Amino acid sequence: MRGAWFETIFDERYPELFGPLEEDAEQEVEEILRMLSLRRGSSVEDLGCGRGRHAIPLARRGYRVTGVDLSEKMLAMARDRAGREGVSVEWVREDMRTFCRPGAFHLCLSLFTSFGYFHDGENQQVLDNVAKSLRKGGVLLLDLRNAGKGLHRLEDWDETREVPSGRLRMTMRFDRKSRRAKARHLLTRRDGIRISSTFDVRVYSTEELSGMLYRAGMKTVAFFGSLSGAPLGEDSPRMVAVARMG
Repeated sequence: MRGAWFETIFDERYPELFGPLEEDAEQEVEEILRMLSLRRGSSVEDLGCGRGRHAIPLARRGYRVTGVDLSEKMLAMARDRAGREGVSVEWVREDMRTFCRPGAFHLCLSLFTSFGYFHDGENQQVLDNVAKSLRKGGVLLLDLRNAGKGLHRLEDWDETREVPSGRLRMTMRFDRKSRRAKARHLLTRRDGIRISSTFDVRVYSTEELSGMLYRAGMKTVAFFGSLSGAPLGEDSPRMVAVARMG
């Protein structure tokens, strides 16, 4: 039986299907560090770390990084790159709904919409686990789709672009009733072979997410429109939430 989308999407197809949407991870790491002023040597959890795009640059800068992901194939890519670059990262294969390491981390990162995969109760459990895993004063940074774009009909789009391996068509639809973003990526390779993948994530408003973070035990929540700290507006490309344990 075929598993849930998040159990099948993160495989060898992922770099071709989603890589074109990824920003420069080195720049994103620099923006995060400027925003948070994180002391070198701090412990960082990269939740939904994938191929280690952010975990490896953080470790290279002197942070103690634990990358957590459910996909063994993505973790294998991460281990391979870290080995080639001589970077030390702890890689953990576990479901974010169950991973918890009490009081272990100064910072938890959830980037590139790695939160919202499940129904509301399970998404709350993810935040509860993060809160337990953070030290007192620890910080959670969530980088998410901006619900304002969906609610104002700015999220729906259909785009085709040329990529190194062929032609990639990407469609996105936002269901205003369920508040879930549903997307399909279809790549037609230059050899004529087609590969595709779909995903479906819950997109939270600032009010909804604030309530969930407070219920998890976090005391301070701020929202931005990008990792660089730009103000959040309805047409901001991203919604970045920063929450701190009391």
